[in-house]
Amino acid sequence: MAINMKIELKHSLTVEDYNAVRKSVGWKEIPSKQAKRGLSNTYYLTAAVIDGQTAGMARLISDGGYVAYIADVIVNPEYQGQGIGRMILNDIMDYIKNTLSQGEQVMVILVAAKGKEEFYEKFGFIKRPNEEYGAGMTLLL
Repeated sequence: MAINMKIELKHSLTVEDYNAVRKSVGWKEIPSKQAKRGLSNTYYLTAAVIDGQTAGMARLISDGGYVAYIADVIVNPEYQGQGIGRMILNDIMDYIKNTLSQGEQVMVILVAAKGKEEFYEKFGFIKRPNEEYGAGMTLLL
C-alpha cells in the first residue's frame, strides 16, 4: 500500500459496508435489521475510507455519562500495518476526551481480540485480570 494513500475518516457506515469489513477479518455477518439497529444506536462511529472502500472502523457505545465501550475495532487485512487502526482509535479517544467537562472521568472498556492486547496497551488500556480488577466476562446469546 502506498504511503501517500488518502484516508478519509467518516462517522457513519452503511449496513453493507459494516458487514463487509466484518467479513474481511472472518467475523460473522450480522443480519441487516439487527446491524441497522446497532449502527443507529451507536454513540459515535469512526470509519476509515480509502478510494470509496471501508478499510477499517470502530464504534463507541456509551451511556453519555461514566461508561463507554469501544466495539468492533476492525481493519481489513489488506490495510493492516498502515497505521489505520491507530488513526481510528485516536479519533475515538479524542472524541471521548473532548466530551468530558472539567473534573469528569469516564471508564472506557473494550474487549481485545486475542493477540491484539499490545496494540491497546499503547493507548493506556490495561490487561485484566490484574491486582485491582477481575477478568472481563462475556455471554453470547
